[in-house]
Amino acid sequence: MPDAGELIRRYCNSRDQSAFRRFYRQEAQRLWKYFIARGCDADTAYDLVSETFLRFIQTVCNTQAPPLPLLYRIALNLRIDLHRRAQHQPILLEPAQLAAIAGPADEAETDPAVLQALQTLHGDEQNLLLMRYWIGLTHAEIAQTIGLPEGTVRRQAAAALHKLRGMLEG
Repeated sequence: MPDAGELIRRYCNSRDQSAFRRFYRQEAQRLWKYFIARGCDADTAYDLVSETFLRFIQTVCNTQAPPLPLLYRIALNLRIDLHRRAQHQPILLEPAQLAAIAGPADEAETDPAVLQALQTLHGDEQNLLLMRYWIGLTHAEIAQTIGLPEGTVRRQAAAALHKLRGMLEG
C-alpha cells in the first residue's frame, strides 16, 4: 500500500485522481476525529475537513513540504481560526462525547479517567497528545505540523504524557 507521500507525488506528477482519492480516504476520517476531539460538532468537523482538503490541494503540488504535516498544519490553523471566532466553544469534548465517536479500536483512548485527566491539561499539551496518540502522527510529522523542532515535540509530548500518568496514578 503506497504511503501518503507516494500518493501525493502521483497526484502532483500526473494528476492521478485515484491516488488523491486514496489519500483522502486514508486521512479524512482521522482528520474528522481530530476536529471532533478538539470540540467541533459533526457538521463543523465535516466542513473543516472539506476546507482543509481544499486548501491542501491548492498548495500541495507547489511546495516541498511533506504531505501529512502540511495537511495537519492547515487543519490546525483552521481549528485555531474557528476557536478565535467562537471563544466560548470548548477546546476538548466532554469524555462522554468523545466516547460516543470512538470505535472499538479506540477503547484505550476513551477510558473516562484518561479523558477526564486529559481535560485538565493545557490546550497545547492536549493537542500534542491527541495528534500523537489519537490521530497517530509521528513526532516528526507533529514537529513539521506545528513548526517546532522534533526534539522539542518529543520532550513536550513526553512531559505531557508524564503529567497525564501522574494524574491517573494520583
